[in-house]
Amino acid sequence: MELLSIGEAAKRLGVHPNRLKAWEKQGLIKPVRLPSGHRRYPVEEINRILGTGGIKAEPDAAVVLYARVSTKEQADAGNIERQLERLRAYAGERGYRVVAEHSDVASGLNQNRRG
Repeated sequence: MELLSIGEAAKRLGVHPNRLKAWEKQGLIKPVRLPSGHRRYPVEEINRILGTGGIKAEPDAAVVLYARVSTKEQADAGNIERQLERLRAYAGERGYRVVAEHSDVASGLNQNRRG
């Protein structure tokens, strides 16, 4: 039986390692515990999740979308809207409920900007 670390398993599933811990608490995935207490995930368990199309988020999993560009020219070119479209698709694929969307046109280098 091949075992993966939490980081390797999360990468294969396309989620953050904290998501695997949450799924474990919900009883959706069961890792093997080493004597040291570290989690290891059987490849078969990862393949089971991938084969069923993944684990959908809880119905009440709410998210806020945030898109940012550095210049007004990028905003005028539609970059913010494209970012939001990709974020909406990502949230929809994973079953997240979008409760708000925010966008910003500001350089990340300016620490004194409003907001």
